[in-house]
Amino acid sequence: MPAATTFLTLDKKGRTTLPEEVREALGVGAGDFILLERTERGTFELVPATLVPTDQLWFYHPEMRARIAKSEEDFAAGRATWTETPEQAQAFLDSLKKK
Repeated sequence: MPAATTFLTLDKKGRTTLPEEVREALGVGAGDFILLERTERGTFELVPATLVPTDQLWFYHPEMRARIAKSEEDFAAGRATWTETPEQAQAFLDSLKKK
């Protein structure tokens, strides 16, 4: 991708408008969140962001992501136990507690 330079003007409150081509390249629109992150070189980078509800943060923890990936591998390889009724499911869960 060729380098492009865009000059932005700040208003009295320090605000600016991102040009349309920048918004399109970032995939963002009105109401979206953007992180402004400082890089190791001391420059800044715009990163599209989404807010995660607090009760769903556990899902994004690296350990949980690894466990989910392992589970998906197990399902894909056919390493899964299926039950037909709630009673069968409970019996299976009880058997796991005994191990």
